[in-house]
Amino acid sequence: MDTQVRSWCRALRALAVLNLGLWLAVALAGPVAGVHGRVQLGLSGVYVLVCAYRSLLPRVDLERLVVVDSHLSSIFLGRTAATVAEICFALQLGLFVHQLAAHAGLPAVQAAASAVPMFMVVAQAFCWHSVLTLNHITQAVESALWAGGFTWMAVLLGVIALGSGGWVRALSVAGIVGAMSFVAYVVTVDMPMYWRRYRHGRASGQVYLRLDAGAAMPGIGACPAAPGRPGRPMRCG
Repeated sequence: MDTQVRSWCRALRALAVLNLGLWLAVALAGPVAGVHGRVQLGLSGVYVLVCAYRSLLPRVDLERLVVVDSHLSSIFLGRTAATVAEICFALQLGLFVHQLAAHAGLPAVQAAASAVPMFMVVAQAFCWHSVLTLNHITQAVESALWAGGFTWMAVLLGVIALGSGGWVRALSVAGIVGAMSFVAYVVTVDMPMYWRRYRHGRASGQVYLRLDAGAAMPGIGACPAAPGRPGRPMRCG
């Protein structure tokens, strides 16, 4: 196996094991109480499991590249699992803001918190469009929607921080820092990367697929065997 690929896979698997261990520790011994606490735990469990699955079987969706030669490396299966996990994560963010607003006594912010996950849910449609058509421009739109959702989250947390004190304010400020750090990453790294890939594809004559053609493409389903290249990225389809 290629040294860089081996190191990358080991790092992904180590992080997956760490995340699973931390989640189990919280689930078995953590201070999880109330309906909202159990919902957060369940949503995070789905996210952690999907991350572990995608860490064990890494793939690059648009390029139809996988590391492990297995039907479980299916682009369709991996993207479907990621969609479920990302929606769970988005719901966690909305619930986090909703509960902080409840503790701060801000019902208007509680209502507005429902818009946080909506950004990410809509983003999934653009992600699927990108995966099926091979067009990176809609991945840039997906990233922009995630940035928009986190920006709205930061705005709501700012309102909560101004209208509260103690641990509620502290958590709100921490959430603002985290949200805006993510937005900065998306705007400076993610979106420019997808824009460059889109421009490169246009310049090189990239042929974009119709949605139905992309769904029927062999590589979207299972990854066929690639003899002689164990442990190295292989192309599906």
